Amino acid sequence: MATFRPLQPAPMDEEQTHQPQGRPLLTQKPKRTVTLGACVACRKRKSKVHEPERSVEQTNNQQCDGLRPMCTCCAQKETECVYELGPNEKPSQAMKRKNEEMQGELSNLRQLYDFLRLRPEHEALEILRRIRARSPDTIPSRRIQELAELVRHGELFQPPYSPLTRHHLTLPPLRLALDSPSSDSNHLLLPSMLSFSPEEPSSQRRRHASDADVSARSDSQSTLPLRTSIGAILRSTDVMEEPSDCRLAAARSWTKVTDDSHFLAGLLSAWHTWEYIYYHFFDWDIFLDDLSNNRTDFCSELLVNALLATASFQSPLVKDRSKPFSENAMTRFYREARRLWELEEGQDSLPRLQAALCLFMVLGKHGRDKVGHTFLLEACRIARSLGLFRLAPSASQKPPHVCREKWEKARAVSAWALFNFQSTMSFTYSFPPILQSQPPVAVPYDDTPAKEALFRSECARNVIILDCSKALLEPYEPTTNLSPKPEQIEVLYLRLKAWYDTRPHGLLPEIFPSPENFLIAMQHHVSVVRLFQPFISNASSVERLASYRDHARSLTSTAIKELRKLIILHDRRHGWASAIPFVLHPIVVTSYGSLEEVALQDQSQLLREPSEAYQGLLTCLQAMITLSSYVFYAQPLFRLLTQTCQTLQIPLPADIVSRLNYYQSKEWTKNAANVVSSQYIADIRKTATDVNARMDAIISRWDALAISKEGEKASETDS
Repeated sequence: MATFRPLQPAPMDEEQTHQPQGRPLLTQKPKRTVTLGACVACRKRKSKVHEPERSVEQTNNQQCDGLRPMCTCCAQKETECVYELGPNEKPSQAMKRKNEEMQGELSNLRQLYDFLRLRPEHEALEILRRIRARSPDTIPSRRIQELAELVRHGELFQPPYSPLTRHHLTLPPLRLALDSPSSDSNHLLLPSMLSFSPEEPSSQRRRHASDADVSARSDSQSTLPLRTSIGAILRSTDVMEEPSDCRLAAARSWTKVTDDSHFLAGLLSAWHTWEYIYYHFFDWDIFLDDLSNNRTDFCSELLVNALLATASFQSPLVKDRSKPFSENAMTRFYREARRLWELEEGQDSLPRLQAALCLFMVLGKHGRDKVGHTFLLEACRIARSLGLFRLAPSASQKPPHVCREKWEKARAVSAWALFNFQSTMSFTYSFPPILQSQPPVAVPYDDTPAKEALFRSECARNVIILDCSKALLEPYEPTTNLSPKPEQIEVLYLRLKAWYDTRPHGLLPEIFPSPENFLIAMQHHVSVVRLFQPFISNASSVERLASYRDHARSLTSTAIKELRKLIILHDRRHGWASAIPFVLHPIVVTSYGSLEEVALQDQSQLLREPSEAYQGLLTCLQAMITLSSYVFYAQPLFRLLTQTCQTLQIPLPADIVSRLNYYQSKEWTKNAANVVSSQYIADIRKTATDVNARMDAIISRWDALAISKEGEKASETDS
């Protein structure tokens, strides 16, 4: 049997506890105050006294107790007490904060460097003057941030007040966010910052991010996550939406898809901010009056559902925006609009005409403009049926309760909006104009020309664009080897230049840098490139044509450089997380216009010392990556451009190559071949007569190549 030590009873209070011989009584150390982080002075004092030399009294005296604004130790020694950590901040959080601050400062310095390198000399000198004029008491990092904000927001030479200036977002200090005692998501200052991109894998999405989409998520096609950064958040929220009109809440009465009035009002508000402001399909106030009063003269269920379908591209609340016809709110609005379209066949009206344009927009962003073309044709037919392009009076069609002035205004806006849209689409997709003449009515809003300056300016521009389309699509004359004639093109160029030089002051992006003003300027330079394209690609030996070719190349090169500047400024000012989707066209034109210039440069130096052309090309590709998260058609265009870069042996960053690899996968290629039906010509070096240059033909070749590779692998496996 094992022997154990006998248990003794506990000693009584009056009894002396027996202490073993040879073991001295241990002195109990006082408990230390637990702090998340000591102040700087206490940490320095602790490092100077080595542990073996430190007594108990020294340890107690030099332990920082974390009291603020001054700890007890520093108060006793009368030294300055500075904390590098916030009151409730952990060391790991402080390290993360410092890293973000360093990354932010590095980003600011890079933007200042690019500004000094790329901007005109008088602007660069202004920045240098402000750098040297800083107060000695100003913290350098704070001054760098202030100057970067001026550059990023285009306020260096901007007037003190601008009627078109958008509101800017001011983020709270990170330390304030860390010290916030509330963890309730309802009290967060910026709840949108806590939700990832709607296209990110569900495993990476924050658990507390609410899914405001009224549809179920579709996982039929995987997508790559959209890269997110503090800078991107700043830029994407830099353009704030105007306060929602209370009349928008009535949209719930016009659709069966959902009755969430807040969600519907948000969609319509986003559409007004990003698409209506550029296309102006109808008069906004007239539409909202009928929407809120349940009248059907200038509003209909068909129009509202079509609007909501195209508006869904602009809202991050809608999931899987870049997945054509996935099970989400966008697809349900589109299907409801198509159902109503078929149901109301033969009932020509202004709302039906406008709904046709919206349905074209939905299909175009999915890369199905060939299918959408039928809606554009129908819109033009309805316009002729309603007499919008005839001088015949329309009083017989006017409802009795609608005043004549309102009726004529609505018709004039619809006529000019349709004319502008079909003219722009004809010039963009290289098909003959459907409407061969402008509306026989005056451009509306002559009573408020400043308020509607953009719409009125676009009306004037598209009159010229119509003539450009006619000239470029004239049949080729083999006997003269001239089509179009240089004299004809030069007159059109001078008309475009005169329009551009006389734009209203409020449309100049260098003064009022709004997204729509950037797009207007881009579209002008795109038109110049498109106008001179036949002469650059034509190797005719006719003397006057050859001499005019040099002139065309010079003007085209200047236009491409201006496009790069505008795109870089748009990138810095607004980013691309929210944008007018049609900006994709200028981005593609700029990319192809920069390829040959970049290909002729020293490839080994591009990544270390990027040229202006190479930097512009990369900005375009990064913009397309962001746009591809909510506009599917940006994906095949991105693949086409990056593959062309690789063919020309232009080096690309790893993230761009990674994105390309995904878009070259068998699954993605098959899906794109099933979806895309487009007559768009991305390569500006190709002509409209080259059928193989259109995007549907290109994607069909990709699909055929993928199938052939799969067959080769199968045969190798069998053998």
